[in-house]
Amino acid sequence: MAFTGSSLYEVADNLDVPNIKDIAKQVGVISVLRITAYYSERKARHSVATVVQRHQDQREMGVVYEGFFNHKPVVLSVSRDNLEQVLNALQKAKFDKLYDQPLVSYKDNILWLIQRASGIYHHGIIVSPDIPQMPFSLIVNAIDAYLPEAIREVPLT
Repeated sequence: MAFTGSSLYEVADNLDVPNIKDIAKQVGVISVLRITAYYSERKARHSVATVVQRHQDQREMGVVYEGFFNHKPVVLSVSRDNLEQVLNALQKAKFDKLYDQPLVSYKDNILWLIQRASGIYHHGIIVSPDIPQMPFSLIVNAIDAYLPEAIREVPLT
């Protein structure tokens, strides 16, 4: 069966995380970056990390973990440099023109849905961070290096 990615999109809905498009339309929001981590073998809790960049040089990330804190986000600040490194990697990888990573399936242990929104613009791709080929590896490596809290694995037990 072909992978459709619907389960990845349902993670945010199931965790009552606001829609990325709605966040991007809020007054004062410049851009939104979201990383949804989906664990097909259920060795860790699904999570949704949302980085919101606002006017006045404000950046924060809210991470919601399945089954923790009544799905209230853990809120962390994000440095300008770290966010810029990730955004630069997205630009180098031509994120806005990318489609989902080829040959991704539910058999892949970990899947990420990476989404970006600003105003009425919205785009997302699905990657397997365990086996990313170029240009997806640029994005995966930047997230690993500069936003590790966004993808921290929390075991089920």
